[in-house]
Amino acid sequence: MVKVDFPKIWPELMGLVPVYAADGTNGTSILLEGKDALFSPLKTKTLLVQLCRAFLLDLQVARLAFSRVCGRCYAIPVAIRPGLVLLPVRAREARVKDDGTRAYIVKDKIREFVPEITPSRQRGTRIYFHDGSSLLVLHRYSGVRDMILSAELVEREAAALKGEGSTWSVCQVKERPPEYCCVKCQYRERCFPREE
Repeated sequence: MVKVDFPKIWPELMGLVPVYAADGTNGTSILLEGKDALFSPLKTKTLLVQLCRAFLLDLQVARLAFSRVCGRCYAIPVAIRPGLVLLPVRAREARVKDDGTRAYIVKDKIREFVPEITPSRQRGTRIYFHDGSSLLVLHRYSGVRDMILSAELVEREAAALKGEGSTWSVCQVKERPPEYCCVKCQYRERCFPREE
């Protein structure tokens, strides 16, 4: 079993992203700030459990507690320690049933997020990190915004559990409003004025 030394690399950790290797095997890309990504043949959820264990956190108990805070029953943000709040986002389409699609991104490493049309013509969102790299996720812009708001609620709750004067991050992610509007938007006349 491959072990990743999370206590050493967590300050540079930007996310755990499921990927397919060149030979088609399923694994996880460990994104590091300012460094090349590491590849692990383990599934993303296995590495997430290892990361939580490295900081003496029971993932199931944390998910149960944080689901009550953010009002979600799936895709729950997890606050592991100050500066390490993970956002679960859908990063790919799975080839087979158990390959996994969910990536976990560190909230404090996100610089901004913008809407984008994916190659399969679906709506997606591009997340930009502080080191200049980016990741395309298969969520709409509003879904990513809701996920970040949920992560901020979870982060505040974790800080309250830790006690007054905590060193939890108060990093705010800058969101850029979309330049386009949907057909059903009630303000579409303002977004796309009629040319006369």
